[in-house]
Parts: sequence; structure tokens; C-alpha cells
Amino acid sequence: MIIRKYGIALREIQQEDLELIRQHRNSDAIQSKMIFRETISREQQIEWFKKVRSTLQDAYYLIYKNDVAMGLINGMNIDHDARTSEGGIFLWHPEANYSISILASIILNDWNFFFNDFKYNYAQVLKSNKQAISYNQFMGYKISKREHENPEVLWMEQSKTDYEQFRKKVQALNLVNFDISKPLTKSDLSLEESEVEYKKQIIQKLPEKQQKMYEDLLKEAGKL
Repeated sequence: MIIRKYGIALREIQQEDLELIRQHRNSDAIQSKMIFRETISREQQIEWFKKVRSTLQDAYYLIYKNDVAMGLINGMNIDHDARTSEGGIFLWHPEANYSISILASIILNDWNFFFNDFKYNYAQVLKSNKQAISYNQFMGYKISKREHENPEVLWMEQSKTDYEQFRKKVQALNLVNFDISKPLTKSDLSLEESEVEYKKQIIQKLPEKQQKMYEDLLKEAGKL
């Protein structure tokens, strides 16, 4: 799926994207800020992608600006029953600025909270990664009382109300060069031809609201 909004696009990752992602994920600048800091092999990356596609508990999107990949944003450990997700983002392109990070986060959180009626987003952050902690707090995340099994890591959480307040703050302060007053709508979504068969296979495994949305997209594409 591709989500186009506010001058950027989030494109669901595919097999041909794996090496690009792996190379950037293994770079010193990004790897040093991650909880998992081992070098990822091609084989590990392929196995990871198989899990992403089969369990439907993770969703990863490349962030594009003017058809150039700027970074990666994700929702992982998705629980459709509890309506929760765990977010993450990293940027690698030298022209990927703060505005792109904010807009990508808004798009994905619109998807989570307004499309999927999620209750909470969670994030695991290294205590040493002050930049990520500050960014999450800016977005309305709060440091959770929940203890992490890794003493170097803390949990952060963001409710739907927290997110709505963040949206209003961004709009009031004119922090981005786009009008974000209108949240994501179905007209901002599309399917690539290469994704059609995969989406047909997974539809019945999804919550009813997402089933209906993908069925509508397939019908519009003349594939259902």
C-alpha cells in the first residue's frame, strides 16, 4: 500500500527494498541508536521480511520525498484485539529534515488512531538516546511506569488523546509547510500492482474495518 499525503509518501516495503534498508540499518549512525545493535546479514533480513509478511503484526514503510527514499517508519508488535502498536522511525538521507519526520509520523498515526481505532502507540527507546526521547515527548509520548526487561531501555506511550493534542500543536505553531487540518482519508491510499495478490491473500486475516478498506481499494483497481 502507498499512502500519499502532505507532499510525501509512505510505501509499504517489498522484497526489492530489503538490501537498501539493511545497508542503512547497519550504518554506524543508525545502528548505534538501536536496541538491537548487531550487524544484520542478508539471510537475517530475508527471514525478518518473511515474518513481517506472514504474521501481520508489523508494518514497515519507506518514506519518500520527490520519489527519493528518505528513511523508514514502522508500526510493529501490532495487537488488533488490544488496538495497540509500537512505533519507530529512522532517516538516512541528508535532505531528510525534521519536517519530513513529523509528517511521516502524522500520516502513520492518522492510520493507527483514525483508521484502525487504536488506543495506544508504544515505543522502546534507549535511555542514552536523548534525541529520540525528546522527539517522542514532543509528539505526546509519556515515559511509561512499565518496567523494561532491559535496564538500558525505557517504554514510552502515546494515547489517541495525546496524539490529537500533538496534531493541534503542530498546526498552531506552523511547524510544517502543509495544512494538516484534514486527517488521512481513503482517497490518500492506493495499491501497487505488485501488491494486489498479497493483499487478496491476507484480507480475511484483518479486522473488519481494514478488510472493507482493502476490498474497496481492490475494486477501484479493478482487481476484485
